[in-house]
Amino acid sequence: MKSTAAAALALAMVGLSACSGDGAITSTTQSSPATTAEETTSAAAITPSELGDQIGTLYLAVYPDVITLLADRPDAATAATELATLKERYVQQFLAFGHQREAMSGADRATVDARVLLAVNSLPDDTYDAYRQAWTDYSSDTAVAELLASFNIIGQYANFDLLREQAPEEAARLGVG
Repeated sequence: MKSTAAAALALAMVGLSACSGDGAITSTTQSSPATTAEETTSAAAITPSELGDQIGTLYLAVYPDVITLLADRPDAATAATELATLKERYVQQFLAFGHQREAMSGADRATVDARVLLAVNSLPDDTYDAYRQAWTDYSSDTAVAELLASFNIIGQYANFDLLREQAPEEAARLGVG
């Protein structure tokens, strides 16, 4: 399932690209430090490969953060509130990266997307298995299960073409629709 979901996200990102400050977070885990959007925004001239690597690093940091947040299996209401807060912080960071990607040429976007694909495909199986187990443990609560599942495709917030296609209401909410 990991490779199917990752491949679908990556193919959509690559396919769409061929056609065409505050609130930044870092990972709460020690093993996957994330570059903040603020740090990226202040960088002089970022290359497409660097941007793709930063988006990929952030994508990989999502999973340990979700797993850590749910390690003690809080009740569904608490889990939903904490997951929603975590997701919105990540959304804002991906959004900042997305603005940088949006300003690039089609060829540069394809480079960004290819680098993101490399990262997505490098997600360790044990990490994905722990994420999937959390989803299974909360699957009886549809709202929490759907919120958990949304983390699997959170990278779309850095690809506005994909976001507009797959979640037009979200794109409009974030001002990129």
